[in-house]
Amino acid sequence: MSTRARDETSTLRHRTPGCVICGRELRRAGTGRRRLYCGPACRQRAYRLRDEQRHWRGADPHEVTRLLAAVLRASTGR
Repeated sequence: MSTRARDETSTLRHRTPGCVICGRELRRAGTGRRRLYCGPACRQRAYRLRDEQRHWRGADPHEVTRLLAAVLRASTGR
């Protein structure tokens, strides 16, 4: 077995990630958990997206498609 020390730190930890919502570059903190959002607005938007996803989780996919098509028709005026 080799006596060299292994680097077991994830490669993801060293790259500078972007905001998961808007993709903007994030300021890197020296310690602790890495940031996911660039600010409060993106954090709130992520919360709303997760909440909306929970709302539709048990819905029939065909019904969701029909409702989305109706919304699109109404928004385009057709």
